[in-house]
Amino acid sequence: MSGVTHPQDIDQVFGLGLVSEREAGRRILVALAGTGAGEVVPGTLFVDPERAQACVDGLGGIVADLHRSLAGLHQTAFTTPGRDQVSVNMAHNGGLMAQRAQAYVEVWTQQLDETRVALSRQLEAYRATEQANAGRRG
Repeated sequence: MSGVTHPQDIDQVFGLGLVSEREAGRRILVALAGTGAGEVVPGTLFVDPERAQACVDGLGGIVADLHRSLAGLHQTAFTTPGRDQVSVNMAHNGGLMAQRAQAYVEVWTQQLDETRVALSRQLEAYRATEQANAGRRG
């Protein structure tokens, strides 16, 4: 069935509901282009530097919050309320869970920070290209 477009469930952020993939792509490009942009060519990429910077800044805030949370995880300790097997087992398992949570959050924080750095570099490159192109026009 090549060439047949099937309906796709499109992100409700755009309010598109159930539409064909081609129509969804067109509507998204038109929505991104805003008013007065004229005909939108498929495959066109629109960059809003202010929104991109807000995304970079937001990721930075999330990373900072996660670093603060990690400080709390480092201080997590489980002491046994008694010497019975259930209490000892609970403290042992609680300690293992805290270690695993700490490792997970550390990796997640690192990945988010790497994403933030990559987006920041891409935004810097975009701004440099825009500035160079403006210099050629003016």
